[in-house]
Amino acid sequence: MTIRAYTPEDFPLIEAWAKARDMAMIPQLLSPNGFIVEDESGPFAVCFVYLAFGCPIASLDNLFTKPGTSFAKCRKGWPILWRTILSFLSNLRTCDDVPLSYKIVRIYTRTPLARFLRNSEGWSVSEHTSTQAIYAIP
Repeated sequence: MTIRAYTPEDFPLIEAWAKARDMAMIPQLLSPNGFIVEDESGPFAVCFVYLAFGCPIASLDNLFTKPGTSFAKCRKGWPILWRTILSFLSNLRTCDDVPLSYKIVRIYTRTPLARFLRNSEGWSVSEHTSTQAIYAIP
């Protein structure tokens, strides 16, 4: 498995995956810090990292897979994605080359990934469910 940076040319593929899950993708809302996990069959997972400034929180969003991807394949792809995200966060610097110290990673997720993360070292998973609401200002 490999991982690469998301590019705008990937949007049609990612949008098709999202539509298959009844999700809407708005390209202007995607972080420039996106990652795509691939194997010999091609891309199968995507995740975007959003950075908060003024506090040490990074958020993961739009973490999902190509429709039909097995949970076993997702579990196999998670380590490379997670290592890449941690490496990305640890290498961020200010314009003065001072490290940005992101100390918390947050994700709002569906139940299967929440169960997986609950059994992963270092993650605290809430028992509460949430629903995403988006408003686009005209």
